[in-house]
Amino acid sequence: MKSIYKLLLMSLVVAATACYNDFDAPEMDKPLTAADMEAMGLDYISIKDVKARFWSETGAGAGSVAAWKVDEPLYTRGKVISSDRYGSIYKTMYIFDEESQSAIELKVTSGNYLYYPAGREIFVALQGLTLGNYRGMVSIGAASVNPKYSNDNIESLTQVNKHVFRGEQIGLTAADTLVVTRNNYAQLTEDALGCLVRFEGVQSVFGQAQWGYKNNFPNYFANSNSYDATAKGGVDGVAWSELTASGQATWALAGKMNDDLLDTYFYGSAWFAYEDAKGSAGSDSNAAPGNYVVRTSGYAQFRDAVIPTNGTEVDLTAIYTKYTNTSGRYVTYQLVLCNDADVVVK
Repeated sequence: MKSIYKLLLMSLVVAATACYNDFDAPEMDKPLTAADMEAMGLDYISIKDVKARFWSETGAGAGSVAAWKVDEPLYTRGKVISSDRYGSIYKTMYIFDEESQSAIELKVTSGNYLYYPAGREIFVALQGLTLGNYRGMVSIGAASVNPKYSNDNIESLTQVNKHVFRGEQIGLTAADTLVVTRNNYAQLTEDALGCLVRFEGVQSVFGQAQWGYKNNFPNYFANSNSYDATAKGGVDGVAWSELTASGQATWALAGKMNDDLLDTYFYGSAWFAYEDAKGSAGSDSNAAPGNYVVRTSGYAQFRDAVIPTNGTEVDLTAIYTKYTNTSGRYVTYQLVLCNDADVVVK
């Protein structure tokens, strides 16, 4: 009976929100508050504590597939710090709790920037949702039917409306972005995963990394073919890495396709680092601090924007994430851009 009462109360709050407008004088939906969530019988848990609870409930390693289906009347809240407007972020948004200095990915549908723009406070009713881990990143979503994944997107609009509630449009402030410089990057911890971070004075790097997967950067994709610094056929059939090592070429001359020089597009992977960390070796369980990979989807509107040339110093603002292998080793810290305008050449 108590559960039925809570469900009825939740329905009334949703209905009240939907009916806030009247026909003759339509207004914006009334933003919900923490008091509204408590009226639904839900107890607050911070984003930081949600993530800690996931690890304790599952006992999972960073690279494992693990899920925690929430069966308690809990809710969390945060401010949207991402945007899927430009296609690099897709069917997901990141929300940040300033009080606990923690952020998490919320896996929903597409077009989030229309209903949940950056700076919008949102409340997430967790009961019935599934927290999952993918290569070290914890997210909130629906139960997955694919055993390879720990959770899935909340695709149904009915389910989205049942679990995700819009609060006030506050707007982003300076407090919503963590600032990292060459003087403090070593203090950046995994507590910042999912947060919006501005890396000031970081350099674009072309070449082979000495950490993680030892990839050659930039590497990017065109017409389903992968191009990287070890590929033959760039200049008279010589690998780019050999040309770079001998001083004959840099990635500014990269590759030929249809007899045209290829630019170094964001589509794929780009390497940015602080000068004193550049190329330094890291262990197999932790990438060298101060080195970051920008990963850009082929669906991003800025996929064909050119990466700043080798050695260019930039201020770069992005979502801070990580990626491991299935055993949780070979960590790479990856940055997800909302827009290429967030890479500002100094």
